Amino acid sequence: MTTELSNPHDRFFKEVWSRKAIGRDFLRRYLPRDVVATLDLKALELVKGSFVDPQLREYHSDLLYRLRLKDGEPALAYVLLEHKRHPKRSTPLQLLGYIVHIWQEAAEQSKGGGRVPPVIPVVVYHGDQPWPYGQTLQSALPFPAPLAPYLPDFRYVLCDLSGLDAAEIQGNALLRVALLTMKYISDPQLAARLPEIFGLLSVFGEQRTVLGYLETLLRYLAAAAVTVSEADVSRALVEVLPTLEERIMPTMVETWLERGRTEGLAKGHAEGHTEGIQAGEKRMLLRLLERRFGKVPKTYQTRITAADADTLLLWSERVLFAQRLADVFSEPQPGEPAG
Repeated sequence: MTTELSNPHDRFFKEVWSRKAIGRDFLRRYLPRDVVATLDLKALELVKGSFVDPQLREYHSDLLYRLRLKDGEPALAYVLLEHKRHPKRSTPLQLLGYIVHIWQEAAEQSKGGGRVPPVIPVVVYHGDQPWPYGQTLQSALPFPAPLAPYLPDFRYVLCDLSGLDAAEIQGNALLRVALLTMKYISDPQLAARLPEIFGLLSVFGEQRTVLGYLETLLRYLAAAAVTVSEADVSRALVEVLPTLEERIMPTMVETWLERGRTEGLAKGHAEGHTEGIQAGEKRMLLRLLERRFGKVPKTYQTRITAADADTLLLWSERVLFAQRLADVFSEPQPGEPAG
């Protein structure tokens, strides 16, 4: 089992669903009621690692929860996130492989002396179109009826966010924020939905819980939400969480600055040199300056255009603390790198 976080959907999914309270609430809300009735969700624990094949991490992320049945016997809930925007017919087949792997590990740990625990498989999907492959292996991979008795089959629980209206998404505030964000992450509606999403966190006031959760959410938005900008996020925060906007500002600056660097890095790879990287950093620095101080005079824009990588880094760090625009571009202070 490995713990590599390979993409922003994977990172967000694991950071959020690793919280026991969210894991319990998700299973309570999205498993069938008769299944929930057999479970002791208070006993839920996270099993570290992943069963996803390394070559499939572009498509899948996963978490395994250890829990108990009401009679005290062990059980497992395996949650698989399908984070490609288009559904893959092979997902249920791969899910079967992961379940068998889980059983094999359980059998090895018991040294053949105990029965394997039941595994409840759950698929979370947030693509652009509804999930078209049913909730069984055979519905995804149909075969002629005479052959069906000779083929494996199983049922999995499906949480299809693309097929749910926002009002149908259930859970406590933190879970709903996560599910709504994942539902709209690539949707042009995301910017308009941000006040609704952030507003769910207002019930927590200024608790450390909401600040930590906001940092996780901002990193996900900066890395994966191509339809929103830092300005969109800032406006939504000011609208519904005005007392937190100032406290979260340094994190927001950092996340969007990193987004600019990543965009520049991608361009740099495409062009075969570092100019693309610096171009992304320059665009992001200018955007952050406009966010803090308003329109940036042409003289400063010219200095940004001509700056080298070290100077851009120095100015970007100063944006977090400078009181005036001129302070960002002042001569280096003792202990600062020369710009």
